[in-house]
Amino acid sequence: MTNMKKEKLSLNKRITSSKFSFTKNFLYFLIVPAIILIVGIVLLSTIGFNLGTDFTGKSVVKIYINNEDSFGEEVESYNLDSQEDKDAIYDKIELVLSENGVKIDSFRTTNMTISDYNVYLGQAVEVTYQNISDDLDSITAKNSDIRNSLVTAFGYSSYDDAISSIDYSPSTADFGWITGTVASIVFGYLVFAIYMAFRYNPSIFLVGIIQIAIDLFLTLGLISIFRLTINMSLAIILISTFLLSAFNLFYYYSKIKSNIKSGKFEKTKNSVIADETIKEITFNRVIIYIALLVISVIFSALAVEGVREVALGIMTSLIVTFYTSQFLLPSFCSVFYKERKKAKTVKTKLSKKAEKVSE
Repeated sequence: MTNMKKEKLSLNKRITSSKFSFTKNFLYFLIVPAIILIVGIVLLSTIGFNLGTDFTGKSVVKIYINNEDSFGEEVESYNLDSQEDKDAIYDKIELVLSENGVKIDSFRTTNMTISDYNVYLGQAVEVTYQNISDDLDSITAKNSDIRNSLVTAFGYSSYDDAISSIDYSPSTADFGWITGTVASIVFGYLVFAIYMAFRYNPSIFLVGIIQIAIDLFLTLGLISIFRLTINMSLAIILISTFLLSAFNLFYYYSKIKSNIKSGKFEKTKNSVIADETIKEITFNRVIIYIALLVISVIFSALAVEGVREVALGIMTSLIVTFYTSQFLLPSFCSVFYKERKKAKTVKTKLSKKAEKVSE
């Protein structure tokens, strides 16, 4: 038991022997995160996030597809059972919207009844797009222009009712979610850090702040660079990033503790211990990350509003947290790991008497 304590103390001393003992190629690994942060800050300062309909509001329109030749040969007929026709419809609508300065937010098949033309539950598409401003008059005027352009594009000049009126919905975003998300992450981190500090080492508090902050900022930077749509679901992405970052910290420190108990890495430099420890857990982490990535890819392929954006955001989180935990975390631990202070032993009268007897 005494030997085990001595080994633990000697290893702790080696871990703290080099105050700025960064791991191999650490500075090179910092280049990519630095570029992402700089580009992300520039984009946020200039064009901002790609805000979704939660923040901008939305407008919805239905368009009859004339798959039953309800209007004869004068109007082009499409069939939504054909992917080629579906793509052609999408491209036509996308062109009209882009010419009017807006873009498609969602596109789905539906049905439509036009009693004046004896059309009952005919094939149709429903298109949602972002509003261009918060001013109702501007939105109404723009929607009128878009509807007229769609009527012309689909050849419905004589059949105006084949395109529905455009329904307008204002922004539903409540910015209180930002405060709630930040509070959740801060509270979660404090609970996690206190637990880790007592179980493993107090240095986890500082390492955790650096690691989690970098992960969150890099995730936001990549979201900005990739122009992913930002809705209130961003809270899910940020909390997922925090959980992944915390998992990596826990896994890494638990392996460090395991190595200390086993006496491994005897007479080994601090930076080498850090590098070797991350190598030991890499394989298991790769398996976990691949599984999560596959799940995210599957969900990103679903044509469900909101799900795709969240899945893509979580994929971004996976990329960020794996990179930082693999190449930056070992150096942070190497530099900031501090040995626990040994408790002072208080000599009792009994122990003093025992010492005199032994002498």
